[in-house]
Amino acid sequence: MAYTFQGQDIVAPFRLSSNEPVFSTDSIALKVRRVKQGAQRWEMEFNVTMTDASSTFADMVTTFHDQITFEMPQLNVRGEVISSGTCTDALTIQSASAAGDSTIPLTGMTVGTTINKGRFIKFSNHHKVYLVTETVTAQTSVVPILNIYPSLRTPVPTSTSVLYRDVVDSIPFRAYRDVTNIQGITYTDGILSDMGTINLIEAL
Repeated sequence: MAYTFQGQDIVAPFRLSSNEPVFSTDSIALKVRRVKQGAQRWEMEFNVTMTDASSTFADMVTTFHDQITFEMPQLNVRGEVISSGTCTDALTIQSASAAGDSTIPLTGMTVGTTINKGRFIKFSNHHKVYLVTETVTAQTSVVPILNIYPSLRTPVPTSTSVLYRDVVDSIPFRAYRDVTNIQGITYTDGILSDMGTINLIEAL
């Protein structure tokens, strides 16, 4: 599946990282003590192919400080995007989950089907994007449990939809351009144009 940014194809190199501040200190006995701050956001860095320089330049300049929304790129392993798994059901949350929970009970999953580890997902009641940390396999008489990272930033009520499927579900990524990005376009030889490296930070 090809992913685009403002109508232009995203190309490698592509960097996706998790920014989760941690306080770390060493005791006098050299024991390491680390405390998570409790905040997390996804950050991206990539380039795009330039097929329509005039339109891209206009979008770049006029929306530079605006919030941007586009389809969240799924992880790519050996040239293949990590599939959503064998589950194609419309899934919902079985019971309400609170902010801070990282294990989410599901309902509506067909026995024997899976949701793969490494998939980016979201819940329909808020915009935060999460990562599936363990492959989920539905079993008879067992409630499927979805393990996510980071933990829930917002409570999720019962029957909230889980968005995880390619094409069928839209998994939008809301972000801001980093202020260090160029607010314009570069012509490398008078004909070829380049937006430079695009750095995005998740809008929380």
